Amino acid sequence: MERLIDLFFSWDALEPYLPSLVRGFWLTVQITFISFFFAMIGGIFLAVLRQQRSASPEPIVRAAPAFARFIAVVYIDLMRGLPALLVVLILYLSLPFSGIPLLEDVGNVTVGIIGLSLVYAAYLAEILRAGIESVERGQVEAARSLGMTSGETMRKVVLPQAIRRVMPPLMNEFIILSKDTSLLTVISVTELVGAARDAQSQTFNSTSLIAAGVGYLIFTIPLTRLLDHYIERERRQHGAGTVVIP
Repeated sequence: MERLIDLFFSWDALEPYLPSLVRGFWLTVQITFISFFFAMIGGIFLAVLRQQRSASPEPIVRAAPAFARFIAVVYIDLMRGLPALLVVLILYLSLPFSGIPLLEDVGNVTVGIIGLSLVYAAYLAEILRAGIESVERGQVEAARSLGMTSGETMRKVVLPQAIRRVMPPLMNEFIILSKDTSLLTVISVTELVGAARDAQSQTFNSTSLIAAGVGYLIFTIPLTRLLDHYIERERRQHGAGTVVIP
C-alpha cells in the first residue's frame, strides 16, 4: 500500500516539477481560450453560410448561396469526420514545407491553436446553426419590415438569441476543447499533460500525472457548475423548452 501511495501521491517527487506544471497549466488555459475564440468566429461564419438562401427567380443568383452552403457543408463534414490529432499532425508536418512565408516559421503552439480552431469551428457551426434555426421566423420578418437588411437582421436579432439559446452546448464544447489541448503533446507543446509526462519520465513516479488531472478538474469543474447554474436560470426565466441542444 505504501508503495502505491508513494507512486501516485509523492510530494517529494512532485515538488521540483511544480513550476513547470504551473506553466503547463497556464499554457493550457491560454490555448483553450484562444482556440475557442477563433473557433467561435469560424463557427459563426460557417453557420451563417449554411443559412444562405435566395428567393430570386434567376438561376445564377440562386447558385451563389447554394455554392456557399455546399462549401460550408463539405468543410463541416470534413472536420467533424477527421480526428483532431490527425489535423494537428497534418498542419505540423506540412506547414514548414508549404512555401508560404508567414506559415513556414510558425511555432508549435500556433500550429496547435490553428488545428484546434479549424476542427472546433465545424462543431460550433452545427450548434450555432441549431440556435439560428430555433429563432422564430416572425422575428426575422418583423426585423425586415422595420427596414433591416438581412445582414443586420442576422447580426442584431438572430445571432444574439441563437447564441444565448445554445450556450449550454457551447460551454460543453469549451470544456471538451480544454481537454483536447493535451493532443498537442505529440507536436512537443509543453502544456499541462506534456509537463506532467516530462516529469514522470524523469522520476518514474506518476504523482505529476495525478497533479495534471487535478489541474484539469480545477479548471473544468467550476465551468460545469457555472453551466448548471446557467441552465437552471434559463429554465426559471424562460421555461425548460428554450435551450436548444442539437
